[in-house]
Amino acid sequence: MEKPSNHNDFCIILCGGVGNRLWPYSRNRKPKQFLDLLNLGKSMLQLTFDRISRVLPKENIFIVTQQEYIGIIHEQLPSVTLNHIIAEPVSLGTAPAVALAGVFIYELNPKANIIVTPSDQLILNEEDFRNQIIESLHFVEKYERFVAIGVKPTQPETSYGYIQAGNDIVNNFAKVKSFTEKPNIDFARLFYESGEFFWSTGLFIFNIRSFMKVYGSSHPNVKLLLERIDFGLDHKDVLLFIEEQYPRTLYQAVDMFILEQCPDVYVKVCTFGWADVGNWNNLYDISQKDENGNVALNSMTEMYDSHQNIIRIPQDKVVFVKGLDNYLIAENGNVLIICPKDDPALHRRILTDAKMKYGDKMS
Repeated sequence: MEKPSNHNDFCIILCGGVGNRLWPYSRNRKPKQFLDLLNLGKSMLQLTFDRISRVLPKENIFIVTQQEYIGIIHEQLPSVTLNHIIAEPVSLGTAPAVALAGVFIYELNPKANIIVTPSDQLILNEEDFRNQIIESLHFVEKYERFVAIGVKPTQPETSYGYIQAGNDIVNNFAKVKSFTEKPNIDFARLFYESGEFFWSTGLFIFNIRSFMKVYGSSHPNVKLLLERIDFGLDHKDVLLFIEEQYPRTLYQAVDMFILEQCPDVYVKVCTFGWADVGNWNNLYDISQKDENGNVALNSMTEMYDSHQNIIRIPQDKVVFVKGLDNYLIAENGNVLIICPKDDPALHRRILTDAKMKYGDKMS
């Protein structure tokens, strides 16, 4: 077992997404991170918070979200103080969100080591997760490098970024040789078969000074803010500065920023059992199935001559299905969708058409 983390260790939970890929189960008013997707009695956010609180103190956990979700976060995590729930002035992607939370952490501890984690992942082995994350925290504190947590791909998948590991190995961490974001199927197959590539899990570990140094090189206002904090800038002035400057920041994903712009990025291949819960296919893959491969997510169903379907309907209804294979049946509020489950592009098109024809009430 790895020795415990120290007082310099913090976590940023990214909790601002709207979860369109699980629509209509996930809706804007209550996206997937606030839902009990796995029927465990806790939302994905609650599971993530519990997991991280086994690694470091709860008071060292910050959550970045949208203003409209602050209430539901406080409801689901009442032990988290409101000053640890950070609302983006505008939604600009995960890299600016990490930098925003990083500013508040930097105020508290300019030597902080940071874990960045999405709020909607499945981790099967919590003890292995704890040990490997703590190992990564020790690594970035000692070497001031970036760590991306990767996972061995199980198939040629086009919805993940692929990290290529190089031959430069330091303490079981391999320096990243290249990164390709969501390749087409031909490249995904090539990467999968080579054995040199790993899926990016969206989990990153780094020292706050290392992150802010690189981020500040392309965002001079952030660099200026940190310099002012070092000279004792009042917290109210920090908030004012963020309110004025944040909306001018360019949209950017933290995966792309770290894996393409940061120097000395190393990949740690995880063995703790990781799964994305990003879309209906992901949710089907990790869910318990009946003898015909059907998944009923907390729903009352009667299935006849039907196979490999996934169903999510309100608990006050019963659905009867005859002769369907590989279908999605999902109802939430004013939306019922029935379509092939293995076509994410179709799901996106249906949602786009719904918004265009019926407005934001479909979101």
